[in-house]
Amino acid sequence: MRGVGKWTVEAARAADDPPKSLAAFSVTPIKPDDGPTPLPWVSFNVGCKSCGHQEFEIASFPIIAPDPSPYYGVASGDTLLRPPHRMKCSCCGSVGTIFDARTDGYDGILNGGCPYESGADGEDFTLRPFKVIVAVTYNIEISELEELASSAQAEIKATDLFDNLSITATCPSGGQPLEFIYECA
Repeated sequence: MRGVGKWTVEAARAADDPPKSLAAFSVTPIKPDDGPTPLPWVSFNVGCKSCGHQEFEIASFPIIAPDPSPYYGVASGDTLLRPPHRMKCSCCGSVGTIFDARTDGYDGILNGGCPYESGADGEDFTLRPFKVIVAVTYNIEISELEELASSAQAEIKATDLFDNLSITATCPSGGQPLEFIYECA
């Protein structure tokens, strides 16, 4: 097992040097609970880089699934909240992108985007603020990620090449949480 504490080497590296897709925000790694095996992911609490507040309205590009729905797990008539996702601080109004499937993660950087449909028109922010945790997964050895990063045309870091990303948003006043999960490799 290739682990550092309860994180893999890749996740421990990301905890120390988060992916640049999170750069618009202040992020703090969350230490994993004690468990029997090392984890290939790292989670971050997200805060506003401008004021430090930790509640955000979350933007997406909603679309109503047609009949029949071409979207896995989305029934016709249901709303699909497409990326890119931006977040607006509910205190100071500062806005930044937290994830864009076209440019973030392994496929976004090395393969010109991942297979998720992205929106361009009709961005909509949630009406209530959420506390946000972002988790990234690494399933490739750090040495391979470093080699891929160095061979890419743009300046990227090995930690930018995550395999999966999830955004978990909980409303402090209660209500339905939001969760966005993307396979990025």
